[in-house]
Amino acid sequence: MSFPTRVTLMDVARAAGVSRSTAARVLGGYGNVAADLRRSVLAAAAALGYRSNTLARSVSSGRSHTLGVVVSDIENPYFARAVRGISDVARKAEFDVILANTDEKIDAERAAVEVFLNKRVDGLIVAPSSGTESEHLRAVQTMARPLVLLDRSLPDLDCDWVGTDSYRAAVDVLSYLAKRGHQRIAFVTATSRSAMEIETGRRRPLSTIADRSRGIRDASTEHGVSYQLLPGAMSWQRTLEIVAAALSQPQRPTALIASSSGIALATFHTLRDAGLRIPDDVALVSLDDAQWMDVSAPRITAVTQPTYDLGTRAAEILIARIAGDGPAETNHILPVTFTERASVAVRR
Repeated sequence: MSFPTRVTLMDVARAAGVSRSTAARVLGGYGNVAADLRRSVLAAAAALGYRSNTLARSVSSGRSHTLGVVVSDIENPYFARAVRGISDVARKAEFDVILANTDEKIDAERAAVEVFLNKRVDGLIVAPSSGTESEHLRAVQTMARPLVLLDRSLPDLDCDWVGTDSYRAAVDVLSYLAKRGHQRIAFVTATSRSAMEIETGRRRPLSTIADRSRGIRDASTEHGVSYQLLPGAMSWQRTLEIVAAALSQPQRPTALIASSSGIALATFHTLRDAGLRIPDDVALVSLDDAQWMDVSAPRITAVTQPTYDLGTRAAEILIARIAGDGPAETNHILPVTFTERASVAVRR
């Protein structure tokens, strides 16, 4: 019985008419190669059926061809979609992905980063679980590993960040509600910081929460409407309790803004359980879209986040940094879409 001869890197180089080192750079995803030579190498590799040898590639390049990804919860649709984008880009570039969940716990994040560094990953994508603690991420940079922050930024850390303009999205949502006659608006969000701590900046929450809170506060002042911050929605049960308490106030909110799709769903249930109609009694808007919002009754107005694109962009930047390349800027802001549905009525 004969076995097919394994196609080597040198075979690809000969077929493409380039040196072995040039073929290695193209197929290994590192270094700079002219576009025409890159096309020739990739075409030759495809024609010959070349399959890379990860171990040999690691030895020759000094890289593991592995990316570490740290998010709060892969079951969260937001991060699940982003991780899918990361994985798709990594697979095409022949990188493996190792994933860790933190459940928004900084100790779990530190442990995951340490494990990934010990495994010698080539770079990390991290959605920080703290707005203030970043020493473990500085260690990533000290070890000369590229780092990309996903969704949440850290102003005191000089690295790439891929996210959206949370402040502007929040301003637009509150302005939308105010122009439709809503005078009492509450923002339900997941943070352990108190309303006073967030508004004074004494204890900095995650950047997305801080930016959204600031946007809603600024826009409420501009439009002359009442604004209430409802923090603490860290779980399904706590969100039910927080929203129920707000609805029991003598002057209940006429509109609720949810900071995530999970909080929006819990809020939706609480409104239904209280016998309140959306949008006639209370309006509901989410700053994070989800599939259920397009099939609920009524359908929920939301800000649609480019979650898959956030993941692909983060992976593209990280892989480029690993290769010693990448864009000149470090803040990479992707646009969101405001999806108007049927959960906001005009109040007279």
